[in-house]
Amino acid sequence: MLVAKKKRKENIAEYILYIYQVEDLIRAFRLDMNLIENQLVTNYRVDENTSKEITDWYSNLVIMMDKEGIREQGHLQFLVNLINDVNQIHLKLMETGIDENYISTYQAVAGLITELKQKNKEAQNDVDLAITAIYGFLLLKMQKKTISDETTEAIKRISKWLGLLSEMYKKYEEGDLEF
Repeated sequence: MLVAKKKRKENIAEYILYIYQVEDLIRAFRLDMNLIENQLVTNYRVDENTSKEITDWYSNLVIMMDKEGIREQGHLQFLVNLINDVNQIHLKLMETGIDENYISTYQAVAGLITELKQKNKEAQNDVDLAITAIYGFLLLKMQKKTISDETTEAIKRISKWLGLLSEMYKKYEEGDLEF
């Protein structure tokens, strides 16, 4: 919860990736709040009120995951909606052309995005594809799997684009970017 709040304010793509990881962590605990409290929340070195907030945050996520039927796989609806919102900002940036740096950064990864579309028919949009690719890459790294230099370079380029898009999204949320 503490990390999520910080990431939500600073970098929307990192926030989404973090919540993906939290979803998987909750699944690893089989959506069992007793396990989450005993093995996860107790490791936070915080006061009692903050500990209760963290427990409530995990509990709410568990309830949502259960109600939304994503106990095994999938993502919370609020994340799907957020990804769609970020993609709308991407489309507006491309449509209006108000930031040439953004357009050239996206154009540098457009071929990669097209390749990903051919491999992932379930993705809803370019942002969804990019976040899914980065999350898959992070999972491979955590599993200590071999990753080609080509894949690593592609992920770096996609990350650069998402980082810039996150900056633009933050400006939009703060009212510093209008369309």
